[in-house]
Amino acid sequence: MKQAKHLPADRIFKIEPDLEKKLAALIKNKFAVDIFAENFAGSAGARRIAASVLKLSDFFIASKSDSTPWLEPWCQMAYLSYYMVLNEIRCRAVLHEAQRRPFLNGVEQVIDFGAGLGAATYSLAKVLPDSTQYVHIEKSAWAQSMHQEIFKQGRWTDLPTVPAKNSLGVFSFSLNEQETWPQWIQQFDHLMIIEPATSQQGRVLLQNRQNLLSQGFSAWAPCVHQQACPLLEKSKNDWCHDRVFFDQPEWFKAIEELLPIKNQTLTFSYLLMSKRPAPALPGLARITGDLLDEKGKSRQLICRNTDREYLTWMHKNSTPQRIPRGVLVGWPTEHEAKSNEIRVTQEIPVVDLDKATLA
Repeated sequence: MKQAKHLPADRIFKIEPDLEKKLAALIKNKFAVDIFAENFAGSAGARRIAASVLKLSDFFIASKSDSTPWLEPWCQMAYLSYYMVLNEIRCRAVLHEAQRRPFLNGVEQVIDFGAGLGAATYSLAKVLPDSTQYVHIEKSAWAQSMHQEIFKQGRWTDLPTVPAKNSLGVFSFSLNEQETWPQWIQQFDHLMIIEPATSQQGRVLLQNRQNLLSQGFSAWAPCVHQQACPLLEKSKNDWCHDRVFFDQPEWFKAIEELLPIKNQTLTFSYLLMSKRPAPALPGLARITGDLLDEKGKSRQLICRNTDREYLTWMHKNSTPQRIPRGVLVGWPTEHEAKSNEIRVTQEIPVVDLDKATLA
């Protein structure tokens, strides 16, 4: 993945310093590995962590719907040192989109389904009022104990609970473990759903978006419209997913040096849905694909309605912008529509999170 030349600041993420310190202390206390040590790179501790990460990755690939093996020490090490970091950044990236609009306004209760170590609630606590109530649905006693070390608020249960009014249901990498879509999900006022950026899970999420729309929910993000999804309706393979860039600390780089896995960028599929109607976003579109360089032109898939369209730069007339996937852009005032291509000759305006708030 080629990094965009001028990457918006809201697309680059670092580990939160206080979370990094908490995780480092837990890893040191429980596994006698100091990730901040000067000689950590290439050390036996780094190799132990890398081996645990690879083993858990293999487990997830082989056992797509099995519960996380929390009682295994290698799983615990992998989560504390690696997966918790990545999951929190993905959650924070989705919450940046939620904060761009008044999606979180009025939320009084958060119910985190499959809470794990608390990546989602950790991120939510940074942006929601202190009065917010948290309910964590998590069966693993070990995950609960680690969650309490990181995020001390809330209560735990191992059964779905009836949401209160103004509730936010959080499903971060947990719905993919369910055999069927739980019907009680419709009881929430707001939904934040994050899934792996795979074709299978992504297309299931697009279908569930359509189901939720038919049940009175409104799509707040990543969608800019409430119509049928063009990737679902007009393609058998496409799916909607986002990508952000991860500015890794040195100790994390040292782990990945020992792995075939590389996470300089993080991908994920997500939905922000609410029973409160989403304000319209006239004149805006979402970049839903990476730039495709072809002979004589470059194209990038976008979404603004039911049409499956590409922003297109003809090389003889313009230079491609290389806009990051997932970004909101303004619609070009000067363009030529040809088939499913929107051929542009002017610079496409990018909506910067730090400089614009959408109604």
